[in-house]
Amino acid sequence: MTNDIDLSGGPGLEPARGLVHLQLGRSFLAGPHRDEDIIRLKWYVREADRRLVGRVWFGPGAQGPPGHAHGGSMAAVLDEALGSACWVAGHGVVAAELTTSFRELLPLGRVYTAEAWIDHVDGRKIFTKGNIHDDDTVYTEADGLFITLDPEKFRALADRDG
Repeated sequence: MTNDIDLSGGPGLEPARGLVHLQLGRSFLAGPHRDEDIIRLKWYVREADRRLVGRVWFGPGAQGPPGHAHGGSMAAVLDEALGSACWVAGHGVVAAELTTSFRELLPLGRVYTAEAWIDHVDGRKIFTKGNIHDDDTVYTEADGLFITLDPEKFRALADRDG
């Protein structure tokens, strides 16, 4: 039964705030789902270094190789993580580039940690890094380039969609 999956953050983690796409109720990863057997995800911010930390579970609907997560599902989680790290830090962004490196096959049905952080900022360009891991293994890593949005343009998009 998948209803008893524990995505709690643990010591030193606080719920992530400032994730506008979640406030709008429109995230295919972290929003409400009809089919909860694909991916479950909950975001936190680690108090010590302000990195975004997610507790993520990949279910049978995220399968690629038998018994393991599809690479696209891992890349989607990292896209969400890297962009959300920007939003939590106060940068309203959209993705421009995501480079994902798959290190190990990720077994389904377990809870993993997704981490993301801002590496550096250059004007409107926000460079990010992140990974999905457990205590022993890094399964996938990503580098991202995100571009800050003009707040008025974002507001117009949100108003048009809402």
